[in-house]
Amino acid sequence: MRGGMKIYTGAPTAARCYVEMGRGRADDYYLAEGTGIARRYAASGGQVRQFAPLSGDAYETWVAGSDPATGEPRGRLRTDDRAVRFVEVVVNGPKSWSLAAALHPDIAAAYDAAQDRAVEQILAWLSEHGTTRVGPRGGQVQVPVEALEATAVRHHTSRAGDPHRHVHLQLLARVFAAGKWRGLHTVAIRDSLAAINGIGHAAMATDPHPRAAWAAHGFTADDTGELLQLAAYVGPMSARAAQIAANIGRYEREWMQAHPGELAGPTLRRGWEARAWVDGRPDKVHPRWGEVLEDRWRAELAGLGYRDPAHPVALTPMPGGALDRTAAADRVLTRLAAARSAWNTADIRGEVEQLLAADGIVAEAAVRLELAEDLTARTLGRCVPLLERDGVPEHIRSLTSRPVLDVEADLTARFTARAGQPLLPESQHERLPAWLVGGLDDGQAAAVALLTGDRRMVILEGAAGAGKTTTLAATRAVLRLQDRGLAVVTPTLKAAKVARTETGAAAGSAAWPAHQYGWRWTSAGD
Repeated sequence: MRGGMKIYTGAPTAARCYVEMGRGRADDYYLAEGTGIARRYAASGGQVRQFAPLSGDAYETWVAGSDPATGEPRGRLRTDDRAVRFVEVVVNGPKSWSLAAALHPDIAAAYDAAQDRAVEQILAWLSEHGTTRVGPRGGQVQVPVEALEATAVRHHTSRAGDPHRHVHLQLLARVFAAGKWRGLHTVAIRDSLAAINGIGHAAMATDPHPRAAWAAHGFTADDTGELLQLAAYVGPMSARAAQIAANIGRYEREWMQAHPGELAGPTLRRGWEARAWVDGRPDKVHPRWGEVLEDRWRAELAGLGYRDPAHPVALTPMPGGALDRTAAADRVLTRLAAARSAWNTADIRGEVEQLLAADGIVAEAAVRLELAEDLTARTLGRCVPLLERDGVPEHIRSLTSRPVLDVEADLTARFTARAGQPLLPESQHERLPAWLVGGLDDGQAAAVALLTGDRRMVILEGAAGAGKTTTLAATRAVLRLQDRGLAVVTPTLKAAKVARTETGAAAGSAAWPAHQYGWRWTSAGD
């Protein structure tokens, strides 16, 4: 699992359409939920119960925040079009797993069952770590969730119609806490995404049942879980991938016609890739019966040159007892620090689960969960809190490590030494264009004057909302008048996209220049 999270705020009838239109006849052919369109779960204190599947009408009632059996509202419900109905994540694995399931019914059955177990493990964890808020505006406190509900909707094809077994797991936005039904704290759920994805991936990747089915048919997995014998066919089998490639090819031809003799750089190509994903996103293909689709998929694989492995392979997993738990906790900290300077418990749990899957652990759920909880506790014990007070909500990223703090101290010392120069004179606002100064406050104007001057290094700090983006946009405007340019480097690619949109400047993540100079992460996160 590597996906994101969808917060649904539409009408219940639209949610029902979203679920039903997302499944074609191929999924009806496989459907195990009888006449229901979604399986319903309840979770409390780490225990998960499954109820009878929901019909279309009952699903609408559930999404609206009422009991699907009695119709009784669960607390005070919002009725406007901004009311959050549910939060959704997708439980899936590498695409090669779906190709193997399309080829072999026993792999399909094992994969579906593993997805079901992953759903229950995610819900069990959320029922122990989910929170909501109580109290008046401005004086709210976090309280633990006592009970939550969810639905699971299984699909077997992608939007483009190729094999893609996945489950839409929808967490109801009404939870029971502090004696009554309340709204789910969506920020806390969003900040738990690493744990949700990690638990889901490890639950499937380390499950002995699909692993045994793969081995019986001669399939072996790499440390990401991808089946090596089918990995090369994932791209050619994906109608969506073909469409994306066609879009990028069209962009390149158009660009080359407009820029003869020039070569497109990596930044431009990344922009094409992002654009290609959203350009002409297809609606669901015309539904076909499952057996017809299965025959088509097998024929396509055969046409691409695929042949089943000749012999089974031995399943030789790494025993859980052979894992050096102390070293594993250190590796988790290293991986966390490679991605960010602060994290929360969910980030730790997610990284632990990813590590167990990558190391080739294969074990029943109870064994893996004990190992994951122990490694999470060991890693927590090595963390340094950034907030020295009680009652910090678990989803707040308030943890770091001693190596991260040491790097920060070193950077601070280096910057301080380089900045040990005579104080800057008062900045001359008058040398800035009048039309520009009029839109800035004194602090922003002073910052622009410094940034467009001749200093080799200028360090500016500002809290959220202080106008840093406005200052950068104004800086770019002045630099253009000076025949100079502005490049923005941000911690993440997402932040770079925002900076590019709001300032108009070239922007990229800090990882890109490091990559250009030849730096690479190892599998251990070093």
